[in-house]
Amino acid sequence: MVISLIEQSEHLVKADKLLYALRDVTATVDSIPLIAGSVMSKKIAAGDKILLDVTVGQGAFMKSLEEAEHLSETMVSLGREMGRETIAVITDMSQPLGRAIGNCLEIFEAIEIMQGKGRADITEFICELAEIILNLTGVESSSDKIRQHLVEGVALSKFEELIEAQGGDLDDLYRKSAAAYVTEVLADEESYISELPALAFGKYAMKLGAGRTTKADTLNYETGIVFEKKVDDSVKVSETVANIYSDQALIEELIDEFKAYITNQQ
Repeated sequence: MVISLIEQSEHLVKADKLLYALRDVTATVDSIPLIAGSVMSKKIAAGDKILLDVTVGQGAFMKSLEEAEHLSETMVSLGREMGRETIAVITDMSQPLGRAIGNCLEIFEAIEIMQGKGRADITEFICELAEIILNLTGVESSSDKIRQHLVEGVALSKFEELIEAQGGDLDDLYRKSAAAYVTEVLADEESYISELPALAFGKYAMKLGAGRTTKADTLNYETGIVFEKKVDDSVKVSETVANIYSDQALIEELIDEFKAYITNQQ
């Protein structure tokens, strides 16, 4: 099996960066035709089998199912017009996809998933997407077989090969966050989690340094959020809902702000 990493370079779809910069200053970042053109120009240049994960919800560009369907249909049509086998799936981004938000923390969650220790919902999502793209390329597989590769460490072993081939440090791969402070967010009452707004928590993580507001900003790779509970999970009084990783001690107001984003139901 061959594995590779590809990123946009100055030689791949050169006009896209210029067009994106123009969209940024003309309030057209969420224009469906321009999003479709930007995404598909790179996809078409890079391969002939394309699987598109179109997210919908407050944490995505497409806020409504109608918008997501319109974008999906537009991109699939563009792909097929260019002779590419193209499939789009629409997935929920109303809450964070996995447990982690933040650079180092998301990598560590990915490692846990490849060790067969991921949450059932994110593991199922990954296996279903993998099954679709493998079948699209003519490789017969099933989500059960893919899940078996995760549990048995086959996927992780292949990922380690990739890291070594790129000159990476495998010891560093398994290093947990070196954030100076880890703050537990505890449940105030017994309830069920009914809402974890992805956009609000994404912006909160940016305050911790896990994201940029401008290109000049410096990323803090250690900070972020790890949720111990997700939507529809039950919580008991004083049970940990999330852990916040920061480089400074959090004042009470910041903890209260975090809690205010969480919606509970009895």
